[in-house]
Amino acid sequence: MRQGTPLLFLAFLLISVNFSFEISYTTESSAPRLNSTRASISPMSPRVILPLYIRLEALEKGNVTLWQSVPKNFSDHVATIESQVLALFVSANSRGANLSADDIENKWLSADYSINAGDYIETLAWVSSKTTAENLSSLGFVQFPTSYPDDVQAYLNSGMKIQADNQTIMSIANGYTRANMTQTVKDVLDFVNTQGYDEEKTRLLLGGNLTTTSIVDFFKDALQIHDSNKSICLERSWYASAILRAAGVPTRTVTDVRLKTWIQVWLPNIGWVDAETLCRDAQPHVGMLPKPISVSTPWMIQNSSDASFPFTWTPKVLMRIANLTFSRVDLFDVNEYRTVLTQPVELELFQSDVAKFRFPIVISNVTEIYGAMTKEGDSVAFSLFGKNENASTVLTMGQSNSITLESIVVSFKPVRWNDFVILQDFSVQGFLSFDIRLVIPIVAVPTVAAAIWLIRKRRKPRR
Repeated sequence: MRQGTPLLFLAFLLISVNFSFEISYTTESSAPRLNSTRASISPMSPRVILPLYIRLEALEKGNVTLWQSVPKNFSDHVATIESQVLALFVSANSRGANLSADDIENKWLSADYSINAGDYIETLAWVSSKTTAENLSSLGFVQFPTSYPDDVQAYLNSGMKIQADNQTIMSIANGYTRANMTQTVKDVLDFVNTQGYDEEKTRLLLGGNLTTTSIVDFFKDALQIHDSNKSICLERSWYASAILRAAGVPTRTVTDVRLKTWIQVWLPNIGWVDAETLCRDAQPHVGMLPKPISVSTPWMIQNSSDASFPFTWTPKVLMRIANLTFSRVDLFDVNEYRTVLTQPVELELFQSDVAKFRFPIVISNVTEIYGAMTKEGDSVAFSLFGKNENASTVLTMGQSNSITLESIVVSFKPVRWNDFVILQDFSVQGFLSFDIRLVIPIVAVPTVAAAIWLIRKRRKPRR
């Protein structure tokens, strides 16, 4: 029996350690809130805002800057949609990240890296969108205007991939230009959509094994598309844009997070209208103009006279495109990022639909923690939401801030940038709060074991 005592003690200890983790808990943080009204937290919604995800693998050593854009708003014939960037995560090995806004309020992110072969660079954006207006006017006959607004004029210019001033392109445009802008667009699309579908290029693009010094160079320009008569949606959109611009129809391209690309044409008194660029191999499609509103938020609206992909990098360090979308939230690992750029949401708007304006911090089989940034006047608060609890703290800019909830502690140093807040040195660590009940098994087990030992010792017969 004496030899069994240490084993009995070990068994008690193991049980107590396991029990201590089972009963541990964290009470809600007492950090100050923006006001005394707590946002009503609804149960976790199975619908998650679709994130915009880029993951590139370096195939050689070098210094590189990754550029990415998220639109402020976009319009088509059906509606006008405004998007709000909830959070932009930049991979931990970034040397620095900067934000800028263009003339039409699209947000541009640039992140600098010093990389070796095999290193990954990545960004992840969580975006919320809202329909702000509906436009269901009939297209009908639309006459070419005598002049265009300044913010539209750029979409008539020629670019690197959209050679609207090329003689071949201009000759094609002359053959399809009508007095009616709507009919001009339809006729040009009927011509462009006779293109064959380039299946091999699609496989390379989506297969995760694309090796190229620049993704833009991987695609043909308008003239090359014309000569080959074979393309994918992005290339056909460039081809259609070149012809339509040459015909006097302002045209831009839109790419969504599923890498589907189409065009938007500008019509006076109507605005930007979606139009589909199909190919002859596609299934028949009725009513290509206008195109139904996209189910996903566009990644970027082309905002210059040149064609541009949703992201690019400079200089042309050899890269492998590992991922371009991110649909499985359970794959999200916050430890791969260290800089987060967030756009605070007005508190009243946030409280009206909490699930719409929060973004994942930790997602696992046992833990779901979401974060949110809200503002009220000059005050900005960061909040964490779990399954049953939430915690919030008003931020002190330029200093280290931290907030705890359930089993994690989130820390960062917030810095203002226009309507964004940059969370520098962002980290999420496991946290085990102190619980008095944890002490009970730790103290009780040795005490019980010692008592048993003493009882046995007293019962031991004297020789």
